[in-house]
Amino acid sequence: MASETHRLLVRSPDNDFCPYKRFKHDEPSLDFLLTDPTSALATANMEDIFNMNQFQQFSSDTQAELAKLLPTVDVATPSYSSSASSSSASLPLEDPAPSLHPSFFSKAENPHLWSGVDLFQSMLVAGDLMPGPKPTTPSSATATPSTTTSNPQPFKDEAFETYWGELNEKDKMHNVAGDSKTITLKDMCRKGLIRVNDIIVYKRNFSACKVIVSKSMKVVKADGTMGLSIVLDDQIFEDFETPTALETKILDQHGQVSRDKRPNGNAFKSIRLIRGGKDLGRLFDIRKDAFGS
Repeated sequence: MASETHRLLVRSPDNDFCPYKRFKHDEPSLDFLLTDPTSALATANMEDIFNMNQFQQFSSDTQAELAKLLPTVDVATPSYSSSASSSSASLPLEDPAPSLHPSFFSKAENPHLWSGVDLFQSMLVAGDLMPGPKPTTPSSATATPSTTTSNPQPFKDEAFETYWGELNEKDKMHNVAGDSKTITLKDMCRKGLIRVNDIIVYKRNFSACKVIVSKSMKVVKADGTMGLSIVLDDQIFEDFETPTALETKILDQHGQVSRDKRPNGNAFKSIRLIRGGKDLGRLFDIRKDAFGS
C-alpha cells in the first residue's frame, strides 16, 4: 500500500495520467514528501490529491484497507454502494469489502477532513514534521479552523466528536479570549512576542477561488512603535501595524486572490510564528497567552 500511496502523491494531476507509468529513480521518497518543507505537497492544491477519482487509482484491496482506518460514518457498506451504483460519485466495488462514502471528500459535508489536511500542510510548510524533537506547547497542537462556508450535516459533527473526543473547555476559552481586537502587531513587538529573525508563515484556503495561499517571510524589524518589517519574495515591506494589513500585502503579492474574493476573517488565525526552527503556534494563541485575562 505504501508504494501505491507514494505513486499517487508524487504524480501531477493531468488528463493523460497512466496508473502504470514508471517513475525516475531520483524522485523524492515518501518520507521526504510528508516531512520536508520543500516538498511539493507544501504548496500543492490538496483538492487535486484528495478526491474520489484519485482514490479509485488504488487497487480494491488498498481501498478497503484504507477504509478500515476511518470512522464508520465515513465508510460505505456494500449495500449502500450497490444501491448508489448509478451515481457518478459512487465508488464501484468489485467485492463486498468496505469503501468510502461518496461524501467523504466533500468540503461541505466533511469539513473535519479538510481541517486536518490544512493543518498538515501548515505544519509541513513550517518544518514541524521534520525528524527530531518537537515542542510540546498547547498552541502548537491547536487545529486550524475549517475554511468552508457551508454548514456540515449534523451527523458528521456528532460522529466526529464521538470518535475523536470533544473539545475541552480550555480550548474553547482559548479561542474566545484570543479574539480581542485591541492588541496589534506593535503591541506584540513591544512585548517581545515577535522578534527580528522570526519566521512568519501565512496559510489560508480561499475556497471561493480554489486557491491555497502559503507564504513564509522573515522578520527584519520588530518595533513597538512602527510595527513589523518583513522580507517576502526577496523584497522588504515595512511597518505593518495589524495582521490584516500584513495579510493584504501577502495576498496582493501572491496575486491569485482578488480583493473581492477575500472573505472577512481574523488574520491572527492564519499566521504562525517560527523561532529557531520551533513552531510557537498561531499569533492568535500567542496573543491570548500574553494578553488574555
